[in-house]
Amino acid sequence: MEAVPSPLPDTDSDRDWSELPVDALSAIFTKLGTVEILMGASFVCHSWLAASKSPELWRFVDMTRHKVIFSKRTGILCAMAKAAIDRSDGQIESFWAQKFVTGELLDYIVRRASTLKSIRLVACTFIQWQSLAMLAAKCPLLEEIECSYHKMPADFFKCVGRVRPNLKRLRVHMHYFDQDELENELIKHVLEEGGEVFEEPFEQREARRNADAFAIAENMHELRLLQIAGHNLTEIGVRAILDGCPHLECLDLSSCHDIYVDGQLQARFAMIRHVRLPGLMMVTAQISVPSVRGSLWLIFSEVSLALCLRRWRWGMVPMAMTKSLRPLTPVST
Repeated sequence: MEAVPSPLPDTDSDRDWSELPVDALSAIFTKLGTVEILMGASFVCHSWLAASKSPELWRFVDMTRHKVIFSKRTGILCAMAKAAIDRSDGQIESFWAQKFVTGELLDYIVRRASTLKSIRLVACTFIQWQSLAMLAAKCPLLEEIECSYHKMPADFFKCVGRVRPNLKRLRVHMHYFDQDELENELIKHVLEEGGEVFEEPFEQREARRNADAFAIAENMHELRLLQIAGHNLTEIGVRAILDGCPHLECLDLSSCHDIYVDGQLQARFAMIRHVRLPGLMMVTAQISVPSVRGSLWLIFSEVSLALCLRRWRWGMVPMAMTKSLRPLTPVST
């Protein structure tokens, strides 16, 4: 005798999702992002709105890499961020945002988020460095700062290092530009206009290009992670960072194309867990470096072959080193 299949449930008897308990709704909302909760779940019904206001959901606020960030006006996005901060009820630990943050919003965070441990701002060009430094001073638990694709002066790093000497992670990515090429173009233009050009002393030029690195090295001794990709620092600045930040575990120098890596720097990089070096041409060089644990094999990736060859012509790189470099497939960084 064939089994009779059970009838499908009547659509009219489908579950009423508004009757879910608050704990269950909160567990579901943890799978959603900040923007999805603010613009979606909060508007379903009153019970969902109530569940979306649980402070536990707002300890980590991430308003980056979402299409809404690129389509809504700054005022609307700032209002959304303020709503998220208010819902945290003073328990927010991380605030990440892209593009829209203003100095007024940073002041709002300072007044309501003294528990903040991480702030990451990407391409937030509306803010001044003093506002972010003030936030660092007012948030005693702060361990991580990112301010990428918005140039910060050396004074910013000095100030933050003084008020937050125990800062653990700093991220300041920039779009690299060839400063030598830019300066040569400016000199050419001045000469064409009949102007006079004065050569900048080498020491002064190095100090200017490494000002950020020197400020970090002198004021942020407890850093574990430093991402300074795209900056125009040289090997002098890198050595200063390695001297001033002895606890570094991760160092990102990608797209810093003015760094010459000699044997001494190679040995020092070997003592850091993760190092990312610059380059448009991917090359691999294996260098045996002695350490307290014996022989370590350090794989240097993303070394600029063109830079090495250029500096060899200047007499700055031994030919033996250029022969040990093997070009791989070009990649974007």
